[in-house]
Amino acid sequence: MKLMLKDYFNTNQARIFTALILTGILSVTSGLTLIKDAKGASVNLSLETSSEVLKDNIKSNRLPRPVANAVLQDLARRQGISARELQIIDYNQQTWRNGCLELPQADEFCTQALIPGWLIVVSNGEQNWIYHTNQTGSTVRLNQKASEVTLSPVQIPASELPPPLDRDVVFRQISSGGFAGRTYETVLLKDGRLIRVRIGDANDSERSVRRVSIQQVQQFRRFLERSKFSKFQNLSYPAPSGAADYITFTLTSPEGTVQYNDISKDNLPKNLQTVVKAWNHLATSAQ
Repeated sequence: MKLMLKDYFNTNQARIFTALILTGILSVTSGLTLIKDAKGASVNLSLETSSEVLKDNIKSNRLPRPVANAVLQDLARRQGISARELQIIDYNQQTWRNGCLELPQADEFCTQALIPGWLIVVSNGEQNWIYHTNQTGSTVRLNQKASEVTLSPVQIPASELPPPLDRDVVFRQISSGGFAGRTYETVLLKDGRLIRVRIGDANDSERSVRRVSIQQVQQFRRFLERSKFSKFQNLSYPAPSGAADYITFTLTSPEGTVQYNDISKDNLPKNLQTVVKAWNHLATSAQ
């Protein structure tokens, strides 16, 4: 009798133990499924939300195609050339202070109202033109006075050229002038270091050392070659007569040196503008 009871209890214990294990497995599996589903929903929601935000940002900042076409067609007609020879190199949203887009013609009455629109810079690679437009492009006006500012480069005297680059230096920028009148030198080394110092700082207190990747350095060097930076060798694009408190930038590569200033940077040749933008982008991306 005792043996039968012992077998009975052992059998029941085994069944209970098995049932507990199965219950635990089902519980864990269910929990994992819920976690997986919740995580998936979270990821999908995040991606969809990011996508919508990105779309909104693009829509709010992009120059509408009808506005771009209206400007290119107007300038092509004025210059008697094909619109394909022109390119929009810069644009910004603008709110004009009157119905004439702040460019009144002789004896024209301008309504006093705020007009949302665009400030657009067009180039043929040699000259730039400035346009004011309304929001839709139904009204476009050439800013002739601003567009007449053309830069004729002058040769930098040999005595004013900076020293050539050291062997490990890929590119150098020297900025001088401005309100503070300070001079800074920034050099990009082959190993990706970007070193900035203030010339004349005896304590070297403003030295900063940041880095970009070797791949970025190589890409920038190839970009300089494609942009034909060497054709601007030892040229200076001076500031307008009478200008003051401007900053002069001296850029040097192994092929030569070029100078420009912050006042006239928008009127530089297209290829040189792209080099300046690429260099500024590289410098700001350094960590």
